[in-house]
Amino acid sequence: MISRRTLLTAAGTATAALLGAPFLVPELSARAGAAVTTLPLTLRNNSGNNTAYAYITGQDASGWPGFVGADGAFHRLPNPSATLTPAPDYAIPLGSSGGSGVTLTMSQYVIGGRVWFSIGNKIQFFVNPGTVPGLVEPGFSTADPNWLTNWSFCEFTWNAANLYANISYVDLVASPISMQSTGSAGTQSVSPLPAGALGSIASGLVAQHAADGAPWDQLVVRDSSGAVLRVLAPTHSPTSFGSYFSSYVDAVWSHFQSTPLTIDTQNPSFGSFTGTVSGDVLTFAGLNTDGVPFTKPSTDDIFSCASGPLYNSGGDARGAVAARLSAALNRSTLLLSGGGQQPSGVTASQYYQNAVTNHYARLVHAYATIGYAFPYDDVGPTGAQPVDGHLQDGAPTSWTVTLGGGSTGSGGGGGGGSTVSAYSTIQAESFSSQSGTQTETCSDTGGGQDVGWISAGDWLGYSRVDFGSATPRQFLARLASGAASGVSGGIEVRLDSRTGTKIAEIDLASTGGWQSWRTVPINISGTATGVHDVYLTFIGSTSDFVNVNWFTFSAT
Repeated sequence: MISRRTLLTAAGTATAALLGAPFLVPELSARAGAAVTTLPLTLRNNSGNNTAYAYITGQDASGWPGFVGADGAFHRLPNPSATLTPAPDYAIPLGSSGGSGVTLTMSQYVIGGRVWFSIGNKIQFFVNPGTVPGLVEPGFSTADPNWLTNWSFCEFTWNAANLYANISYVDLVASPISMQSTGSAGTQSVSPLPAGALGSIASGLVAQHAADGAPWDQLVVRDSSGAVLRVLAPTHSPTSFGSYFSSYVDAVWSHFQSTPLTIDTQNPSFGSFTGTVSGDVLTFAGLNTDGVPFTKPSTDDIFSCASGPLYNSGGDARGAVAARLSAALNRSTLLLSGGGQQPSGVTASQYYQNAVTNHYARLVHAYATIGYAFPYDDVGPTGAQPVDGHLQDGAPTSWTVTLGGGSTGSGGGGGGGSTVSAYSTIQAESFSSQSGTQTETCSDTGGGQDVGWISAGDWLGYSRVDFGSATPRQFLARLASGAASGVSGGIEVRLDSRTGTKIAEIDLASTGGWQSWRTVPINISGTATGVHDVYLTFIGSTSDFVNVNWFTFSAT
């Protein structure tokens, strides 16, 4: 049977993840849709500071760098005659925090783009001359004039194929950003870093330095008052980590002298490769290493996933093996039971358990439910839920980017400091984040929209749901299903992350139609008091099996 999702995604899905690419290839749209040539973009300030600016940088179709201005037009950078010339000022003032923001209509495609935000002060950009001028963006050195400016960014590409935008923590964690889009793929949202997470990550790194002496504390950038501006990834550390990973790598290389290591490339064209260590070289039978053998990687090689033996030669078998080896080393999973079968021999709950590990990535994932923390953070067991925070639409009709998180408009969820009562009727389409679903017109009582095109691996997230002082007795959901005979699945209710504590599960088969609605109650099996993010995660059938209109919790 062809699912409704298959019919809607005839354009296919991005294949880069099969190779362990650091992000999906934007040009390969995951949703079918006609090309659009204008895109309304709303930029909002929810930072709590009434002085904030936005900048939109990128390249035009010819590869020439520039800025999208407040007029929505792409302004190509002039090619200076002298080195390091200040760039023209294309700052877009955002107005007061909590306001309606600024809306512009982009009228030209932008590739390799970023939406930058700064709080309090403007960002200083510079231009270097060349055959094509080079835009100099804020960097990671104390000598950078933007070092003490509070700035943050998200990434995007908008072309004839699609809008692809993502939030990543590969370089740093800074002021939270959330996004929402509408278009042929429905309403999509990417939730911000939770309130207080930046400070918690910073505190965790300071504590880790106190525990092992490594310069984790040097990753924390503070302003003159001591407030945390951003946290850098280890690749940008102002202080070298030296031989931090050496003892772990020595143990791994010693272990695999007598024990085989099998790496599944998760690409049917390449298959799996099995190797052992001999003479300090990890050799995989049948794998062409293109002259770059897998010798012992340095600490810098592991953090960057891009140098020495972990050099990734691109879309070939060696690149796929290097990506999975890089991920296993950052997560310190190679010496665990099952560590000889990568990446599916271990689960996410086993990552970062060794004393020597990428503690930056550990802490990012402890507080952020989405977003890569190192370049190949997409590597995981086959079928595992992705951790990237992206939205993608083949025919976008709007895009909203918000500094400081918070609501991104109708259909987007909460954020900021507000809460929603667990005992209210929570509309399914009010999610704050999601993956794999779409909204549609609902014919149930009250009309509005429901969320559909749901199968195993999809999920919906709802920020800051307040359960009060007592755990509810029941979870109730308004559901419909037109799934074929024998097709069923489960709806798990989890707290604080997609893999967090499960407090309820509803198993469902066909109700007689995609708009044949039924209220399904189930008893709560765990504890839920206070404020939590709530996630509905879907398991079971890989075909569409359920629509969700609303849900609530009951104390009786």
